[in-house]
Amino acid sequence: MDPFRASVGLFSTPMLAGTAVLSLLLAGCAAPGRPMTQTVRIETPGCDAARCELSNDVGHWTLPSTPGTVSLTTSHAPLQVTCQAAPGASGRTGAPATVAPPGAAGAVAGGVAGGAAIGAAVGATALSFIPPLGVIVVLSGVAVGAATGHSVAADLQSIRYPEVIRVGLDCRPPGPAVAPPGPRVGLDVRSLTPDEARAAGLGDRRGVRVLAVVADGHAAAADLQTGDILLSADGVDLADAADLAERVLVLPPGSALVLKVWRHGQALERRLTKPGGMP
Repeated sequence: MDPFRASVGLFSTPMLAGTAVLSLLLAGCAAPGRPMTQTVRIETPGCDAARCELSNDVGHWTLPSTPGTVSLTTSHAPLQVTCQAAPGASGRTGAPATVAPPGAAGAVAGGVAGGAAIGAAVGATALSFIPPLGVIVVLSGVAVGAATGHSVAADLQSIRYPEVIRVGLDCRPPGPAVAPPGPRVGLDVRSLTPDEARAAGLGDRRGVRVLAVVADGHAAAADLQTGDILLSADGVDLADAADLAERVLVLPPGSALVLKVWRHGQALERRLTKPGGMP
């Protein structure tokens, strides 16, 4: 038999076997990182004492009051955090999972292991028949082993969430009720809260909520209704209830203030007339 062919036959089977083993090692490290028990701190700036619910695809945890810490099990899935404060303010955020990249030590260790594995399998045979081929095989084992070692090192790293997670809440108390000057206007209002604005489909827009309309008053004559949201006066956005009171105060008696009103998802226009003789 041709010695060269014999050497190739002896070489190919062990090398293929070694390569197959390393390929399986690489395939097993497709999703690096392992879960861990981690303690995270939850904060709700400007809105303490909020109750928070935390969850991912492996569990659910509760924090009775913020700020505070929770021990949980990490996962490749993001951590979902939902917080609710006593006044009704709520907020939600997601925290991504991360895995720290492995150092060079994993690749070096893997290179040595890979070179030794393939060298032990085929090196002696290859060196006996074709010395240069044995060297190439061992070097190939080092290269493939380095990649394997890098993947194995990554797999041993822990999955982590951020140490501190902040959830935005707005716990500002509603502004006090403010009535425009003069009882004959017949209108009680207060500043619109952020929650009310979002619930009405207005986003973060400011405005004034109508609390009560006195029958037979000028506000009733202008077809203003309880629950209306006043957005602007004479084309200028209203910041709050005090802003409306000031607009009425500087309005000459007998003059009308053109109000943009939000009612049941529709924008309307109403004219509020200041009573004659009213300062």
